Amino acid sequence: MRKNILLVSFISVFTFLQGLIFAQYAPRQDVIWAKMVPAGSITLDGVLNEPAWSVADSVKVVYGIPGPLPTSAWRPEFQEEVYYDKTNATVKFLATTDNKLYLAFNIPDSSVGGNQDWARWDGILMSLMEKAAKSRPSPAVEYFYTWWYVNKPAYVKPGVPPRFIGRYGNFDDTTRTPEQVAAWDAKTTVLGISCDDALADRGWNVEMKIDLGVLGYNVVTTDGDIVALNFSIWDVDWVFAGNPTRVASSRTWIQNPWGNANTFNRIRIFARPGVTTATTTLPIVRPDVVVPNGVNYADPTINGNLNEPVWQGAYTFNIAWDDTVLRKSYPTIGPLASGQFQPELGGNPRPPVIDPSFATVRMFFKGNHLYLSADVNDQLVQGSAEFDKIDGVSFIIADRSKLTGDNTFVFQRLGVNFNHAGLAEASDYLKTMVDTGWATFGVRLKGSTTVNNRTDIDEGFQIEIKVDLTKLGMPGDLGDKLIFMGAMLADADSFDDPLANYGTRTWWFREHDGGPATAWMVLDPNTLVGVENVANGIIPTSLELYGNYPNPFNPTTKIKYAVPEAGNITITFFNSIGEEIYSSKFSSNNAGLYEYQFDASNLSSGVYFYKISFIGSSTGKANQSRIGKMILMK
Repeated sequence: MRKNILLVSFISVFTFLQGLIFAQYAPRQDVIWAKMVPAGSITLDGVLNEPAWSVADSVKVVYGIPGPLPTSAWRPEFQEEVYYDKTNATVKFLATTDNKLYLAFNIPDSSVGGNQDWARWDGILMSLMEKAAKSRPSPAVEYFYTWWYVNKPAYVKPGVPPRFIGRYGNFDDTTRTPEQVAAWDAKTTVLGISCDDALADRGWNVEMKIDLGVLGYNVVTTDGDIVALNFSIWDVDWVFAGNPTRVASSRTWIQNPWGNANTFNRIRIFARPGVTTATTTLPIVRPDVVVPNGVNYADPTINGNLNEPVWQGAYTFNIAWDDTVLRKSYPTIGPLASGQFQPELGGNPRPPVIDPSFATVRMFFKGNHLYLSADVNDQLVQGSAEFDKIDGVSFIIADRSKLTGDNTFVFQRLGVNFNHAGLAEASDYLKTMVDTGWATFGVRLKGSTTVNNRTDIDEGFQIEIKVDLTKLGMPGDLGDKLIFMGAMLADADSFDDPLANYGTRTWWFREHDGGPATAWMVLDPNTLVGVENVANGIIPTSLELYGNYPNPFNPTTKIKYAVPEAGNITITFFNSIGEEIYSSKFSSNNAGLYEYQFDASNLSSGVYFYKISFIGSSTGKANQSRIGKMILMK
């Protein structure tokens, strides 16, 4: 009993200190809390008169003003100036104890309605990522609530309500099945008369209900869930007034304007039973990544040799092809947005991936510079002039000083890959930065690795990059210390039989400059490289394996993992053909982060694998980690 009391006290103090640490960062603008209310407490009528709405967490959607970071924005749909009535809406969020998400839209508008022409309508275009889907990234499920009555001119008349389009609606008519209604429903009140500009309207209010269970979310478990969502509010004014010079169409969005594609980014909707309308101070959601400060180490030499001590204490994550367990360990919506893709290179069906890609990515900053590295394991390293056939790594980073035509940050791709001649080269925007002296990079082939040689077995390569952050729009003092990025690992293998050739792309949060999401990251001057502290500490809810470092190693390496409670741990090691070669059993006294040092002095060089099994002392719950991969080089 005393151990349990001490553990609870430790967790309480840890959580308190964690809140203090994270409170010093700029608040996350990509996070909303849906406070929990009892099932049935919201009447779906579009009136918004329930007391819960007055204390619900909300977000403003305002045309012409930058919205929540990093990718909320606006644009006129037809390059028209929006003179008369710009969008200035408030959207609120609640969750209910029967696993439903409720949204309330308050949209002041002097001209409500729409017709059958593209973008000449008011509407809410939204999507949720489908957590229940097997593919990653998760598919975008469209929810489109609109006065767009395409090819239905007879439907467009004064007083007509908006209709439902998407998976739970129909494009060609207004009928819906009971199952569609149960999955998604909404009611609207118009402060005026829709589709009639004889008199000015005052706006429209929407109450919307979404069944989260049909998409695989469950916010009513103890730990709750994180819903990946985006929406845009479309606004047409005076389309029925008979004066074409006064008509204007626009869209204003939170993180992403589209409902049928994973582009730009997603807002994270947090919900769990312990956060209710009685909760006055919402929990602080820590950054996806806290990038440590390398001021306590000498600058590394940028040559691709990751042997400096600073890299071992940098922020670290892994990218691996077809590793679903690894993707589940990524923060917030990383498990849904991160994914993989195998382009078709002529073979149909696509050939099997014989040598799956694996990379360990590390990063830290020092002064105005961001340092990035990737340690890639690959048994067949190749280069090509074709994008789908290259080996390399890209870091996709928001340029805080440049905007697209959609008024969002330009995301620059900083790539390093091998060309058709087998030489390492900077690609995309990194080439520009290197040519102008804003960045440097280095590449090292591991062991006896060769490029574009199919007759040997390679070990892989290492990439090292140094980037001047002021050339990516950050001020000299780093300003708000926020950086938004993702990483993509490209791996292609070619064989004597061209039908066996394949290329793969595997990514962490972001595949390319268009999406599907971005990590919310903080460059923290007070978190030093190699110093474990509360800012990087976690109390995991499940067994987590973070990999081993160094990797490759000789003869020792440290395996980093975390456990959710006290319990019994077994680490088992296997050779390259899956035979068990060693296991170690021991206990942990508390939840937290741990390291295990593995000594391979008695083993020969080669590829080895390991996994961790864990049984909780209080719950008896058994867990197994993903499979880790390590390379011993003597």
